[in-house]
Formats: sequence, C-alpha cells, structure tokens
Amino acid sequence: MFEKRCIAVLVCVGLLAIGCSKKEEITYQGKPMRAWIEMLEDQNPAVRYSAIRAVGEMGPEAREAIPLLVETIRQVRNHDKKMLVACNSALLGMGKELVPYMISLLKDDEWEMRRGAAWLLGKVGPDAADAVPALNVALHDTNPAVRMKAADALRKITGQQPHSPKPVSSQSLPGKGQAPKKE
Repeated sequence: MFEKRCIAVLVCVGLLAIGCSKKEEITYQGKPMRAWIEMLEDQNPAVRYSAIRAVGEMGPEAREAIPLLVETIRQVRNHDKKMLVACNSALLGMGKELVPYMISLLKDDEWEMRRGAAWLLGKVGPDAADAVPALNVALHDTNPAVRMKAADALRKITGQQPHSPKPVSSQSLPGKGQAPKKE
C-alpha cells in the first residue's frame, strides 16, 4: 500500500513539473504570437501594420519576428513612412534581442539598411555593447550617413566620443547638396 502511494505521489509530482515547465505562448488581443508573426507576411498593408504593432507590444518575447520586421523595412522604406516607423518602433521594443540582427545588417549591401541598423543600435544604448566592434568598422563605411550614425551609436553605447578616420561634414550627407552614393 505504501509503495502505491509513493508511486502515485511521484507520478503527480512529475505531471505537475511537466505542466509547470510548459511555457504558455504569449498572446495579444486574444491571438497567439505565432498568428501575429504569420500576419507580418500578409499582402494586405492594413493587416501587416496591425501585426507590426502587435509584435511590438509583445516586446522581446516576439524576437522571432525580427527578421520579418527587417524584411518589411527593406520592402517599404522608400514608399510607406507609416509602416517604416511602426517597424522601427517594434524593433526598438525588442531591446537587446535585436542587437545580433543589427550587427549583421551593418554589413548589408544597401547603405540605407546599414544606416538604419546603426541608428537602432544607438537607440538601444548600452545594452548594444556587443555591437561596438561592428560599429567601429562602420566608422570606415563608404557612405557618410552610415559613418555619422555609427559614430552617434558608439557615443550612446559607450558614452565616449569615437575617433572617426573619415570626417563627416554636413555637406557630405545626403540631402545637403549631393545625392548619396549608390553602393
């Protein structure tokens, strides 16, 4: 009899442990995170916009959405300011979870994406310390806007003024007398 009780107690404890270790999926407005992430790829801009805002509200728990948010920025950056701002806001809500993605983006072929990555890293601030080596490389970027954002990000992350080998003047920035170089 004693053995049966011991086994029953052990089974109950085991089942309880399994139930407690199971992480419940985060939801927003009654929908699970997975559904919102899938909606990021919807062709309807209103649906995508709602999904962007939802994953932004979920914060770092929705880090799976970071690659899709970056891809959305790539797609809309020149024609949909509202969606671009929403993506940046959602990414900022990810905090230091976005740092590895932005480090990778600092090597992108498109200067606008490199500049955006440096800007986002600066907004993350000291939590983006892992990006310092990549930002130091970005100080040598061929595009002055990227160099400027990298220097600004380094100031915000380290609290120190970086030494930039290529000076950035306001005259060399896009929109200040010349078009940005195509790269």
